Amino acid sequence: MKSNPTSDETLNPPSIPGFKDFNLKDLLLKYLRYWYWFVLCFIVFTVCAYVSLRYSVPQYEVSSTIVISQEDNLSDAGLSVFKDLGLEQSNDQIENEIQILKSKTLIKNVITKLKLHVQYFYEGRVLDIEEYEKPIVTIDFLVPDSLLYRRSGIFNVRINSGTSFSFIDTDGNELSAHDFGTPVATSVGEAVLIPNQTNINSAVGKVIKIKLLPVRSLVASYRARLMITRVGQNSSVLQVSLRDAVIPKAEDFINNLVDAYGTRTINNKKETSNKTAQFINDRLTDISEDLSSVDNQAAKYMSQYGITEDVAGSSGRLADISTENKRQIAIYETQNLLIQSTIDFLKNKEAKNEVIPSNLGIDDSSISTDIGKYNTLVLQRKKLLKTSTIKNPVVVKIDDQLAGLREVLFQSLVSLQDKVAIKLNSVQRRENGFQSKLYQAPERQKDLREIAREQGVTEQLYLYLLQKKEEADITSHITVPNSRIIDRASPTSFLPVSPNKSSTYFLSTVLSLFLPFVVLYIRELLNTNVKSKRDLEELVSAPIIGTIPKGKYKNQFAIDKTSRSPVSEAFRILRTNINFLLAGVEKPTGKIIFTTSSVSGEGKTFISSNIAKTLAISGHKVAFIGTDFRFPKFHEVIDLPNGKATTGFTNYIMSTDISIEDIIYTEKGEDPLRVIPPGVIPPNPSGLLMNERVQTMFEYLEKNYDYIVVDTAPVSLVTDTLLISKFADLTVYVVKENFSDKRLLSIPEKYYQEGRLVNMAVLLNYASTNMGGAYGYGYGYNVKNK
Repeated sequence: MKSNPTSDETLNPPSIPGFKDFNLKDLLLKYLRYWYWFVLCFIVFTVCAYVSLRYSVPQYEVSSTIVISQEDNLSDAGLSVFKDLGLEQSNDQIENEIQILKSKTLIKNVITKLKLHVQYFYEGRVLDIEEYEKPIVTIDFLVPDSLLYRRSGIFNVRINSGTSFSFIDTDGNELSAHDFGTPVATSVGEAVLIPNQTNINSAVGKVIKIKLLPVRSLVASYRARLMITRVGQNSSVLQVSLRDAVIPKAEDFINNLVDAYGTRTINNKKETSNKTAQFINDRLTDISEDLSSVDNQAAKYMSQYGITEDVAGSSGRLADISTENKRQIAIYETQNLLIQSTIDFLKNKEAKNEVIPSNLGIDDSSISTDIGKYNTLVLQRKKLLKTSTIKNPVVVKIDDQLAGLREVLFQSLVSLQDKVAIKLNSVQRRENGFQSKLYQAPERQKDLREIAREQGVTEQLYLYLLQKKEEADITSHITVPNSRIIDRASPTSFLPVSPNKSSTYFLSTVLSLFLPFVVLYIRELLNTNVKSKRDLEELVSAPIIGTIPKGKYKNQFAIDKTSRSPVSEAFRILRTNINFLLAGVEKPTGKIIFTTSSVSGEGKTFISSNIAKTLAISGHKVAFIGTDFRFPKFHEVIDLPNGKATTGFTNYIMSTDISIEDIIYTEKGEDPLRVIPPGVIPPNPSGLLMNERVQTMFEYLEKNYDYIVVDTAPVSLVTDTLLISKFADLTVYVVKENFSDKRLLSIPEKYYQEGRLVNMAVLLNYASTNMGGAYGYGYGYNVKNK
């Protein structure tokens, strides 16, 4: 009665290695089933792209090219100072200049200078058109700039005549009428509208929209659109670009921004020169007073003691011997005075962040170099503080460097002062030794020589500072910016850079393909139902005995002798495969075929009844038995004489008074089946199926019928089918497409591997026949279901 499971090599041919998990044709067909989704998305995105292009304001790109000077004119230290401090014209320095060009202060100054916060628009058919160069009217607000720059507003102005206008609302209704040139009240404050006499008469009846924008938001907008890039990795040439809807406005903005940047550099250099000149002037004032005091002292002394020029001249001849000593003393005292002045400047806390006067003649190259470094850092710090705060890491780093340089300068100056003092003392000792020889000279002559010496030292220092003052004045008048303009602002192209029509339509096409694909793909991922025969092949190793397509039927059976529908042909193929699988069963008649499934609703009863009908049409004697007692659908497909109350399988098992012939009925219609209905629903179906009368019934049917088709209960819900599976020669396991959960396919796979369902084969029911499905006929049948 039983046979071993049949190999699936014949019914399921092995697939080519590497192509089992992927088939391009199947993939395309699966998504082409939803071709209307792609067409609809293509239409929607194309329309959206067209609308976007139609109502987007074209943007043009304007650029200028400048070069940042490689020389630093802020100190005598030159480029070497920058290298020593790691602040040379490298990437970091150029980046600092870029940030200065993009600073809010610089951009705000350009916006307010050009009055870009006030914009004028004409009404167009689709978009409002901005007029920048020659607006029909201009508006001047009579409010302080500090308040005006914070406010915003939109004013619709209709030109009534060459001398009058009206404010209107968004619907075109007049709000108030005024004359040009007279103050009018607005939501921002009083304002005066001035007409452009060259074109005001041609604009009568037109509406002009005036927009007032907050300067802060406009600064943010320009900063976002302003692009500054280096031309070459190690180049100091910068390209300044801006995208705007109005080319002349963008050109004016860039040109004024570059000019403002150059003016700022010149002002910084002048500040350094002015500081130096101021320091020298202060020293000249003090020394001039000292020189005057010494001259007065000499005149008073000579007058008091009646000293004449001849006496002074004779005394002078005596001083020729010590001339060289006194000259050296004067030099060293001058050096000491300059050193002490610089030390006093370093000790002054109020001048902590000011430049140290340079070119004062301190005879030490390292100190002059350090002063140059110090001045460079002070100016760099001031430059950064205009765009950041004292907490900026770069500013903090510069403060630390300034503190270190101040300490180094202080120590160096003290050390140099000690050296000068040693040299001065040495010369003075020599001079004192010589002066000891002059003790015979008159005391008055000696005092006079002391006065003359002090007078000479003071005069020498005064002349030295006058020379440095002249140099500082010359430097302040020959300052040049550290940038030069290579190309003034001009459009890179007269075609708009955005929106890009090709890119927009390309993106819409990509989205129209990508979005439906993603939605369908996600839906496929979330759908755990069996979608095709491929799912069965991947998850169940049992042979697939056939595929039954979708169909609609006029009666309970999908097949008869004359039917040529795809479903009828599918059952005929199924009949052939059943005979193939039963070929190994060693009994001439009475072959028992079980049909089962995982859950109710997978079409098990439909499949079993049509298998029985197909075998009966072919001339075989067939018995059809219903053993699904819990959810019987037997009576929905079999038309019995006595309807649902007919005595059946359970009545025979429970009562010995009922014979097998009593429960066998003949189905109505052509090629009728012999059927055994389930009977009444028993209280304990599982226990009932273990009755020995079950075996007796199957033995009787095997002797009297060619085929016995048994509609059994679902195996995942109850154990009824497993209790009687030993009587089967073939078990057809039904799986319904787009209904059966793939997670439940582990049940038939387990039973197949364990051999608990005899000679098991899987059948796919309700398979798709449209494009992309797993089932289809190529025989050219056009006959409708009968």
